[in-house]
Order: sequence, then C-alpha cells, then structure tokens
Amino acid sequence: MVAFAGEERFSRRKHHKDSRSCAVAAAYCLSEAGITLADVDDIAIAFNPAWPTPSNICMDAELIAELLAPALFGHHRPRQVTVVEHHLAHAASAFHPSGFDEAAVLVVDGSGDGVSATLAHGTADGLKVLRQFPFSQSLGWFYETVAEHLGLGNWTSSGKLMGLAGYGNPDRYTLAVLTARAGGSSRRS
Repeated sequence: MVAFAGEERFSRRKHHKDSRSCAVAAAYCLSEAGITLADVDDIAIAFNPAWPTPSNICMDAELIAELLAPALFGHHRPRQVTVVEHHLAHAASAFHPSGFDEAAVLVVDGSGDGVSATLAHGTADGLKVLRQFPFSQSLGWFYETVAEHLGLGNWTSSGKLMGLAGYGNPDRYTLAVLTARAGGSSRRS
C-alpha cells in the first residue's frame, strides 16, 4: 500500500457528511503514488448505488463525477467503477492487512447495502461470507437509538458514547443502581 486517506480528513467533517465525494483523498493518494487518475485500471466503491438491485459495476456518469470531481484530475472521467459489497469492503480492509493467514471476520455497523452484520472466514484465498444479518436486525441502529436517547445527538454524533466510555469508572455504580429493589428504591454505592 502506498497511501490511504479518508475524505473527512481533508473536509474536516465527520463521515464527510452530506457528500459522497472522495476526490480530494483520491487526489492525495494518487499524488503520493506519483500517478494520475488516467493511470488507474480500476476504481472500486464500497456501496451499491443501485441497491436493492444487485450490481457489480456503476456507469452513472453523474455519480462518478460526484465521487471523483473531474476538475481535480485533469478533467479525466472514468466510464465506470466497480461496486464492492459494503460489508465485504469492511471485512477486506480488516483482514488483508492484519497479517493473519486465517481469521474469523465480523463486521457490524448500522447498515450497508441492506446488511447490518456479516460473519466471514478469511484465508489466503480470500473472504467467504458465512452469515449476514439484514438491516432490520441492526445492532448499530440500536446503539444509535440509545446514544440519541442519552442526548448524544443523531447518527453522526453517536460515536461520542464510545469515546466517553474510556473515561468511565466501572466501580462507581453497583448492580443495585441498575435494578429496582422491592418498594421501587435503589441504592447508590
């Protein structure tokens, strides 16, 4: 791997909210590699813009221009991009650089291409999906709902709960606080 960068690092907006563009990050990576977009044989995206219709390629010129602003690439416009299943992209980005010859790979997020969790088996031959769970069973959405209920904001802010968890004191509360005693009272330690 020569370079890697997320668009949010350049835009300074978490998840690069309200945009699907990856143009600045792609331009940075190409610059680090000393090549141009015209030198690239294949470009992959980690979502299916046609979902729920299965698709292996996307030829939507408007979407491709949104993803890779032609002005940043000498007005070069790829005719198509390869579609990689969202969870398979997550699994590959975890397994392949891990250094393991074989591993169980678990991907859990809110939803990507209609899937909320995937269990895969990674080997030197690649990744084999063993089981997937639909977005209607999303632990990520459950987590987001709890975080929002706690006042931590919408889906773009729910990560604050994870960030704050490291500052918690596990000895502060006992089980008595979390469960109601007879008569509706609880005791703090």
